[in-house]
Amino acid sequence: MLNRRSLRVKAMQAMFAYSQCKEANYHIGLAEIDKIFEPDLNSMEVQDKELLKSNSNQAKAVLSEKVNGTPLPEALTISAEAQKAANAVHKEYLNNSKKDFTGLRKEMILDAESLVDRFLWVMSLLVSWSDLSKSEADKKQKISPEKILVGDYNLYQNKVLDFFRKSSKVKVGLVKKDITWEGEEDHLKSWYKDIIKRDESFNTYRRTANPSFEQDHQIIDHLIKQIIFKEEVILSYFEEKDIHWKENKAIVRSLVARSVRDVEADSDPKDFTLPDFSNNWEEDKEFFEKIFDTTIEHDQEYSKMIAAKTKNWEVDRLANTDQIILKMAISEMMNFRNIPVKVTINEYIELSKNYSTPKSKQFVNGILDVISGELKESGKMKKSGRGLLDNK
Repeated sequence: MLNRRSLRVKAMQAMFAYSQCKEANYHIGLAEIDKIFEPDLNSMEVQDKELLKSNSNQAKAVLSEKVNGTPLPEALTISAEAQKAANAVHKEYLNNSKKDFTGLRKEMILDAESLVDRFLWVMSLLVSWSDLSKSEADKKQKISPEKILVGDYNLYQNKVLDFFRKSSKVKVGLVKKDITWEGEEDHLKSWYKDIIKRDESFNTYRRTANPSFEQDHQIIDHLIKQIIFKEEVILSYFEEKDIHWKENKAIVRSLVARSVRDVEADSDPKDFTLPDFSNNWEEDKEFFEKIFDTTIEHDQEYSKMIAAKTKNWEVDRLANTDQIILKMAISEMMNFRNIPVKVTINEYIELSKNYSTPKSKQFVNGILDVISGELKESGKMKKSGRGLLDNK
């Protein structure tokens, strides 16, 4: 089940990508200024290289002020040419950053909504293994019938897998999302041969005549928990296909395990519906979008708040992930009235433990504790309803 912590992680990832895009756009702007003030080698007029270099430096200083808030040196005089170039480059910077913001925001939502696709991906893998087991058993039956084991067809006839194989919702979902393991036969066969067929629990299942529904259930649960979501070679494959697999894995595992658990002996495949990845997606989506939007909208304001509390450290010297975590936490404290302060601080401490440096936990905790206290005293942080819990 997708929870708020998962959403915070995905929002953090999107903001990290956005910060990288802005940095790249800024350096593209600096390169464009260099290009604007390059000597014209085709000109018949004498080029004043010192003047061009001076204008270039002035334009870069203006761009840095506009983008990073870096104060202009008091003695620096900005020429009209430098100002014009800086304005043009900054406009392009804003346009590119806006496109990046829109694209990453959309991708962030699509990634969360694609979790059901990942569920179908895993269920299709299980069914594909069962089909492969039948192909191998058929081949053995034809060539060496004396070598057939009593349970060689067990996985194909597995009643739990048969439930999902016959489900119209699963079949429609696979076709609609174009999810298939065709073309991945090498992976399927090697995983089945090198991992599954060497697994003790699976071999016990293969030697079982007419397994019960409970035994069918147990082997599928085992394949999910001990093979698909545990074997490094399979996890590495998933990571190559899904750049967010590290964060998605636990959610998808929960969706698959829960769906399998709910299948009973008398369950009708026609009654199966694809799992919800959120108890209330509209509400969660609103949280998701708002934390992303407000953190980016008030980026400079939050940077100043953090800078005021980081003695002997400039904000841009902090780990980028720490900056994003702190800004998201401040945004959540200020813009989400129904979330208690302690909940917010604890959530972002957890993010810092899992995604930042070893010392980030204490650093994030200390900064947020001080800032939350000041926000309460100033009245800038207003809580209501559940947000008042433990908010003292």
